[in-house]
Parts: sequence; structure tokens; C-alpha cells
Amino acid sequence: MKRAVALTVALAGLIAPVLAGAPSFHVTPPAVIIDVDGHTLKGDPVQLAWGNTEGRFYVQTVQGYQPKVVFRHYTITLGDKAPVGVKTEPAWASTYWSWKSTRNAPADPNLLIDVRSRVDANRIPIMSLADKAAAMSSGGGQLALQGAEAAGNDRQNAVKVRMLLLKGTTIGQFYNAPLLPGLTFGWSPKALHAVAYVDTHGRLAIFDYLLGAKQVVDGTRNVLLPAWSPDGTKIVFLQKTGDKRYTLEQVNVTRG
Repeated sequence: MKRAVALTVALAGLIAPVLAGAPSFHVTPPAVIIDVDGHTLKGDPVQLAWGNTEGRFYVQTVQGYQPKVVFRHYTITLGDKAPVGVKTEPAWASTYWSWKSTRNAPADPNLLIDVRSRVDANRIPIMSLADKAAAMSSGGGQLALQGAEAAGNDRQNAVKVRMLLLKGTTIGQFYNAPLLPGLTFGWSPKALHAVAYVDTHGRLAIFDYLLGAKQVVDGTRNVLLPAWSPDGTKIVFLQKTGDKRYTLEQVNVTRG
């Protein structure tokens, strides 16, 4: 009986902050680890992994188009002035990536990321009644032909959107692009029951999927590859700051 009461009290302690609107995690402001540009990090980043030693990271980039696609591999160590190119992906990076980017939650194999898609067609401007009257009196037939051409282009230029959703929360969107697992999200260690992700405005966010609590990390934008540390105390991510220019940034995380 005492154990049941203690468990009830413990669960109430977890749920009460959520009901009150409090975030599940305390997150420090982002701190820049390193600033890199296209001269030192060639291509588009597609992987980010925590190293097997403190303050070490791995970044993979891709450059070019099929069939001439080039993958490049870099390591970054805290205190370095630039990434260091390496020949292949380290084994520790592959191990980390396998749980960071998996479709099912590490703490709950039955909880899966839902994949959905839709097609967004470009909108055709609608003329006002006054504009239509003016068009009819000055050769509206030509404008009608232009409208038909615009409609044809609209169908041709439709955008295919692929979305990743976890319990109804969008944790990734891809516009006319391949769906890359892990590019927009990264699972926490099992004990935290959470995922770090890029919200629909490009900001870093955290979703406690056990309690249903979501929070946005202030001061972040154009975020890529959020990656939770194996001990659950930090999240690193790339933030795009310009054309082919990124910062690798870190926030510290503690359970609220």
C-alpha cells in the first residue's frame, strides 16, 4: 500500500508541472562550439554524432548529384579552430547515429515516427471584380490565356512535402527533397523519454513524448541535426548562419 502511495505521489510530481504549463527541461542559452564555412566544411551536412570521448564530434557532408555524389567526413574537437577531414566515418559515429535517427523511440520500440506526404500547389492570384471588368474592356481574352498558362505551371511546380510526426507533433518537413532520418530530430537517451527536433519555424525544440510537453529553445533558428549526448545532459546542433556557413552550438539540459 505504501509503495502504491509513493508511486502516485511520484507520478503527480511529474504530471503537475505539465498541467501547470511548466517545461519538462531546463535548457541553457546556446553556446557556440565552432564557426565553420564552406572552405573548411565542404558540402551539405547530413550527419552529426557525439564522439567516444568528451568534446569530440563527427560531421558528414554530401556534395554533388547522382551519379557523382561525394561524401566527406570530418571530426571536430572542442577547442579546434576548424574541422579535421578524415577518410571514413568512425565506428563510434555509426553506432551513435543508429540510435539517434531510428524510426522507433529507443525507450519504446512500439512508438514509431509517422511518415506522411502531401502536395502543395502554388496559389494563382485571384482578380478583383474591378480588375476583371477592366480586363474585359481591354482584351480580356489574352489575360484568360495567361491564366490558363499559370494554372498549367502551377500543376507542374507543385511541391511535394514529406512530414515526420510523433504523436501528432511535426518533427520534420522535407520539401521536394529526400527524407533523411535524423536530419531534423535526435532521440534522447531512454531514461528521458524525449526527442530534440526542428520545429516548423526552424527552431530547436524538445518534445517530452511521455508527458506530452513541448518547449522551444530561445535564440535558435535555421537548425539542423539536433543530437542529444549519450548521458542526456547536452544537445548539440548545427545552425545555418549564411551561405555555406554554420555554427556548431550546444545547450545544457536538465530535467525540470
